[in-house]
Amino acid sequence: MTVEFEYTNRNSRRSKLYIGVGLVVALLVAGVVFAVIQQANVKATAAVTRRQVVVAIRDIPGRKPIEEGDVAVRSVVADATNDSAYTRIDQVLNHVSGVTISAGQLITRNMLASAVSGQAFSILEPGASFDPKGPDWRAVSVTVADDRAVAGLLQPGQRVDLVVTMAINPAVGTTPAPSASATEAAIPGPSTKVTLQSLTILGRNGAMYILRTDLATAEQIAELQAAGGQFALVLRPEEDSRTATTEGSTIDMLQKEFGFPIPRPLDLSGVSPSPSPSAP
Repeated sequence: MTVEFEYTNRNSRRSKLYIGVGLVVALLVAGVVFAVIQQANVKATAAVTRRQVVVAIRDIPGRKPIEEGDVAVRSVVADATNDSAYTRIDQVLNHVSGVTISAGQLITRNMLASAVSGQAFSILEPGASFDPKGPDWRAVSVTVADDRAVAGLLQPGQRVDLVVTMAINPAVGTTPAPSASATEAAIPGPSTKVTLQSLTILGRNGAMYILRTDLATAEQIAELQAAGGQFALVLRPEEDSRTATTEGSTIDMLQKEFGFPIPRPLDLSGVSPSPSPSAP
């Protein structure tokens, strides 16, 4: 015996009603959940303090004046990592970067070489503050020709040693006149010595170099210049902070070390003079 179930339109309508009610309920639940999540996000966002900061939008080389196209303002979550960042572009424009700044980095006070707009250098290290108990730092300029300054390739930020050549006359200022033995032992001539070491180049203008020194050393440099000293700058490796000890150099020391032959007067006593040409 076969049993057949009768399918009616009433059952079809009832199924569709249930499905419709289910969809409506699901949409209502989804809407409620979405609203709750949005409200939570709004509350979380409202609780976070944000800060406008200046960031580099392209790489800025060290010792380069910052231009308007180098930086932009971005909004970031305020925390201890960005509380020293500049907040306005005008605060950094025309200031010189003390270090290389990569794109995306915040511009902070310790990255600038000078706090004065348009000034190409700062006497203090980037980010350093004045210490009244520290050295009396000053900037002093010396003129050094390119052939005595690593072919003129020296750049601000590099550290150099100052080599000075002086014309020394041991007889000057002696009273009474020096004895014959003293005169033979010490004669006038050039004397060369590395005088100051590990000086930082703050800036340069052609053959004129601006160096960081303390005030007492600035006095010594001024005296060397007044005495007619000739300067040479020699570049140090960045990693080398040692103080070198040297003897200096004079002509007699070079002759002794390298064995330069000493010129002697020609002996012409046995040479006959050439006959003069006969007159026509």
